[in-house]
Amino acid sequence: MKKNNYLEYEKISNSQALLHSNPKGVIQFIGSFVFGSFPAWAYKHLFQFLFDQGYSIILYRFPLNPFEFDHWKVSLQLLKEQQIVKSEIIRKLKEKSKSSSVIEVYSKGKYLWLGHSLGCKYIILLEVLSNNSSRRNKILKECLGELNAEKILKKIDSEKLLNQNFILDQPSIFLAPEISNTVRLLKSGWRISNNCTDPNQRQTECLIRSSSETFNLTSIVSFNWDEIAEDDVSFLSEQFQNKYFQPPLFKELQGWHFEPLSLHVEDLGQLIVDLFEELKTRLLSKPI
Repeated sequence: MKKNNYLEYEKISNSQALLHSNPKGVIQFIGSFVFGSFPAWAYKHLFQFLFDQGYSIILYRFPLNPFEFDHWKVSLQLLKEQQIVKSEIIRKLKEKSKSSSVIEVYSKGKYLWLGHSLGCKYIILLEVLSNNSSRRNKILKECLGELNAEKILKKIDSEKLLNQNFILDQPSIFLAPEISNTVRLLKSGWRISNNCTDPNQRQTECLIRSSSETFNLTSIVSFNWDEIAEDDVSFLSEQFQNKYFQPPLFKELQGWHFEPLSLHVEDLGQLIVDLFEELKTRLLSKPI
């Protein structure tokens, strides 16, 4: 296996990419607070494993701003960045006269999402917005209230994203997902929470609960010593129990919340590969 120092990261727009010469898929990653702002370094062993399995990897940076509580803004910026990066990769490959089969992976292939910790919340919000327009508008108004819903819809309109399908039919894996910014202390009833986020915990749970037709291609990986994402994993697992595809893809591994940053990631990496293969199979059999 190549040493990580020799992996050729390319800077594309505000992101980084590892472009495999013969990719079997494109994994888009956004990580946790702090570590997700330096993903190529923090998660280097995991990316090494996934790259060696034949995947191209796009690394989106977690905003390095402890006071960025507008998660809608970050999610929409993430979607816009995805579109820019995709176009730029295709342009570069054409300039290099790469084969049409390789270019097709990026132009027509379904992109994959991999999130860790709070990074999962941004993917979740894009999945919520992937509901059809009438359903999406209804969910936003029910969960956020009329004024806040209109504010989000104006943001979408200003970014010229209204005609987009957002991330519909793009499979995703959540590693130790944290959606509430709430940490439970030592398995007690005490919580440390941040109520300033938009959407907050109650609103986010409502958005997920109301999105009955999405999250059909989503898998969750949890860790048995994780007390940071424990409550959110339980909530998401319960909500995803009755989706179209069965059985639900929930897996628990040994480790703590930041296990994806560790040196020994072979078991986790192989599980991610296996889950993406299953999700891609389910995508092919998804009803139109």
